[in-house]
Amino acid sequence: MWIGYAVYGIAFGAWGLLALVPQAIIVASIFGVTGIPPTETQAIRSKGDAYRAYQKRVTRFVPMPPKPA
Repeated sequence: MWIGYAVYGIAFGAWGLLALVPQAIIVASIFGVTGIPPTETQAIRSKGDAYRAYQKRVTRFVPMPPKPA
């Protein structure tokens, strides 16, 4: 949904590129501050080595096929 706002903003020319700024902030906060790091820290605390093995098999955010072992 948030990417849709950016695409819509780009359609308005050079000033529309400003629509990319909030999207970049949202993605940076999810990847670096509020979303993934605290969740992974809690999962490692509760599941330990099983979660570390899981992290090696899957991508961090975007669903993709499993990595080869």
